[in-house]
Order: sequence, then C-alpha cells, then structure tokens
Amino acid sequence: MMNITTNLEDVEFIENQIISDPAASYWLKEQIKESSNRDILDVLNDVDILRSILTLRHEAIKTARG
Repeated sequence: MMNITTNLEDVEFIENQIISDPAASYWLKEQIKESSNRDILDVLNDVDILRSILTLRHEAIKTARG
C-alpha cells in the first residue's frame, strides 16, 4: 500500500486523495468522511466486525460453488 505514518496531516492528505480519486468507490469515500465524525476505536471495532462477516460470506460462497 503506502508507508505507514502517524502524522495526522499525512493521514488527512491520504484520505483526501482517496476521496478525490474517481476510481475509488463511493462507499469507501463515504466511510472515510463518516468515520471522521466518530470515535476512532468504535470505527476500528466496526471494521473488524465487518471484515469478519465478509470473510465468512466469502468462505460460504466458495463452499457453495464447490
């Protein structure tokens, strides 16, 4: 991906780059915007849960297709 940074200005720059990228999905752009108004630990917890659910869905789809 890119170098990890803890500088808030760099993170905001990266977020703005994604938001202005026409190739980035609408959903991703909205999540970046919405997450800035939430407690970051709550957002990270939700992301972990979503990833787990999507991983389960992916595995179920692969199993169903044989």
